Amino acid sequence: MIKTLIAIDSIKNYENSIEIGNIFKEELGDNADLIPFLDGGEGTVEAMKGLLDGDYHYVNVHNPKNEVITARYVMKDNYAVMEMAQSSGLRLLYEEDLDVMNSSSLGFGEMLVDGLDAGANSFFIGIGDTATNDLGMGMLYALGARFYDNKGNELNPIAKNMVEVERVDLSNMDHRIFDKYIVIATSSDMTIFGKNSFLESRVYRKGASELDIAFLYKGSKHFKEKIEQALGIDPVDLPSLGSGGGVAWALYTFFKTKITKSMDLVLERLDFDKMIKNYDTLILGENVDQFDGLSSISVAKYAKAYNKDINIIFLEDKDKKPIGQRDNFDIIHDYQISDKFDRNELKNAMRALASEINDVLINR
Repeated sequence: MIKTLIAIDSIKNYENSIEIGNIFKEELGDNADLIPFLDGGEGTVEAMKGLLDGDYHYVNVHNPKNEVITARYVMKDNYAVMEMAQSSGLRLLYEEDLDVMNSSSLGFGEMLVDGLDAGANSFFIGIGDTATNDLGMGMLYALGARFYDNKGNELNPIAKNMVEVERVDLSNMDHRIFDKYIVIATSSDMTIFGKNSFLESRVYRKGASELDIAFLYKGSKHFKEKIEQALGIDPVDLPSLGSGGGVAWALYTFFKTKITKSMDLVLERLDFDKMIKNYDTLILGENVDQFDGLSSISVAKYAKAYNKDINIIFLEDKDKKPIGQRDNFDIIHDYQISDKFDRNELKNAMRALASEINDVLINR
């Protein structure tokens, strides 16, 4: 019998990798197993809950429009797993409500404070699928930073006010955060102002116009310089620091966070190098539009390194852009599922897709 491992992140934004994996497992049978798939964005918390066997913590925070919502994260002992999308995500707003200039990462900072209050000593944070682009101004505000204009007026921590910052007061920062171990998980290699800047293509998804982007560039450059002056540090700009609308840069700059690829923690905790040797087939899938399929490509390379005979199938959405580096996959299986399907129709379509894959495996 063919032994199959399922690691599918996203199909038309249905639930999370565990829910999708279970649908496929039901069709593929007892010789199929599943693992969580993370890209750092939406679904990170749900996927990690099963992996850690942790408990949900709920907290009221402000979404990108400054509306109060309830977000959740996972705690296991003193270890907190969060995703920025819970508080600052695109999924929280209708497309017509996206307003990047007036958005803030405040809610994410409120989640961090709640984690500190709950006794977290270390954090694993998925950064992705966000509607904000404020270089962490809102997050820093929630942690106690204050920002003032040239007249001494305190500024609301939203993206359009970055350009107005003349003085940064860090005297009341929550000191607890500085001695915590923080790992950022992202599938993006976006910089701040370098090649593949966070002010390029993805900011349009957040409702930005051409004029907005010009203002964001000016404001981001100004805000970054003011923070660096306040901290007395040299400028830094590296791949991945543009993730989460620049929140990754703020976390790295202030708290020296470790930056990792989103699936690395999962693979490490599962002893993937040993696990993958027990399987004949690996099924991968994710929304390539978001992070170019980098997580699937990385997992495929890792799997081949420890099991050269494994067959790797990638599920490619015909309505999205094709995945690059296609030679990492033995089979690329196209599917087309309507964006207009409701939840039940989507579930049935995924079950049909899983049945197609089962036929592929039987006939190989």
